[in-house]
Amino acid sequence: MGSIIIWLTFTFIIISKFFDCYTTSIQITHINQEENKFARVIMKKFGIKKTIWGIFILSILISLLSVYLVFEWYYHWYYIMLYALGGIIVTVFQTAIAYTNHTHRLNFITKIILKFKNYSN
Repeated sequence: MGSIIIWLTFTFIIISKFFDCYTTSIQITHINQEENKFARVIMKKFGIKKTIWGIFILSILISLLSVYLVFEWYYHWYYIMLYALGGIIVTVFQTAIAYTNHTHRLNFITKIILKFKNYSN
């Protein structure tokens, strides 16, 4: 059962990241449209599309590393549930961002992100 939870969580993270990257890639036309300052620097150096899909590949690699660590070092119900909870949170945020990219309308999650971003500046 633990293996199913881990792989389902991984799948949801990757699918939501794909939609985040896809919706970003079809809409962004200039690096200044990107909210993430670090991503803007990378986009300037490598280009918008290469950066977006490079980040997607990096996300897959990081997610695979986390799956490996849960299986090999932390295969206990507590860590499996912690991984699943973290994955659900990541999936919700990435899906909310993809939805906002697609509809051009803020939703509950992206409003919170925007408030946090504005508060931290």
